Amino acid sequence: MKGKISILILGSIATFLALGDRYVISSLYLELMKHYSLHSTVIFSFLFSSFYLGYTITQVPGGRLAQKYGPSRVAGISMIAWSVLFILLPITHTFSVSIATAFILGVSQGPIFPSVIYLVRLFNRDREYATASGIIGAAGNISPAIIPLASLGFIYLTGNLEIPFVFFGLLGIAGGIFFVSMRTKETRNDHLRNFRTFLTKRFIVFGLSFLVYDFFFYVFLTWFPYFLRARFSIPPDDFLFSSVPWIFMSGTAVLFGILLDRINRDGMISQVSYVLVAISVVGMALSRNPFLFLFFVAVGLSFLNPILISSWRLSTRLAGEENSSFVGGWMNFWGNVGGILAPVIIASLDEIVGLTKTFLISVIVPIIGLGTWIIMSRWKFDEE
Repeated sequence: MKGKISILILGSIATFLALGDRYVISSLYLELMKHYSLHSTVIFSFLFSSFYLGYTITQVPGGRLAQKYGPSRVAGISMIAWSVLFILLPITHTFSVSIATAFILGVSQGPIFPSVIYLVRLFNRDREYATASGIIGAAGNISPAIIPLASLGFIYLTGNLEIPFVFFGLLGIAGGIFFVSMRTKETRNDHLRNFRTFLTKRFIVFGLSFLVYDFFFYVFLTWFPYFLRARFSIPPDDFLFSSVPWIFMSGTAVLFGILLDRINRDGMISQVSYVLVAISVVGMALSRNPFLFLFFVAVGLSFLNPILISSWRLSTRLAGEENSSFVGGWMNFWGNVGGILAPVIIASLDEIVGLTKTFLISVIVPIIGLGTWIIMSRWKFDEE
């Protein structure tokens, strides 16, 4: 029990900071654009895409390292390295240097989620996994509710753009040190060391399903402050509009985790979730009332939770517990291809056709996700 609690706490801290650090950049996009003398959100979006490029290419290798050398050790080194680079990011005054820094930051952060997936699986049986994942996911979901207020607050108090980066960077270094000091049991298995194992129908469909999930999620993780300002002139420091959807998403992550463990129908719930996500996107497109827009955003983000939790659990079922970090890396590799594409595609669509049509076009994303889960729900697994 002590090990489970430690993993839940450290996994939650890692998830909070991994997503939270990215949201620092999102919530401070105007200040950073001024810092780099930029005038186009499309150009600025390349900073996000550079990060996701580095983050993507280290997913599978990071999962393999966690499997070989221990997930807590790899997670800790990852946290320390990316936190140091996060501190350095605003010190750069040339945008080209910041893009290179963001790329290396992404490379450093790549192993964290495959390692956390493996750690959660080591300490939880299959029918406990969704609840544990929901708790850890909730920590990541709550970070966008806290990060903007904290980041903008630091800047208002100090007038220094670097302070939020230093604060959250130091938290990450401390968390990484605790991770490295942990001792976890390790199950070594070289069955999946050949990367060609992933070039089968199951792994490709699974990867595509997570690409769709992450594309949609990172649209909001990256551009939600911009959506509020562009459509309703709502600033990022407005607590109600900036924070409530993420708080709601955080709370429902725990509830969906418990539900999935009790009824064990991941495929069915993920399909229903994608239908509701698609409806919510149409609602966002048509909403001219800010509170109605807020409602649809909260619904859409909340019903991403069962899809994420089901995907994490599926990564531990496809090739067994001992290979969960390796398969988790493959899953995140595909997901972060979506992370690379989402910021630029959405910013470009917005400039070409406007925000309303951008949302309407985006409905195709959850429809594709629904199709992948219809296929995956037919698969059979040996479960505990």
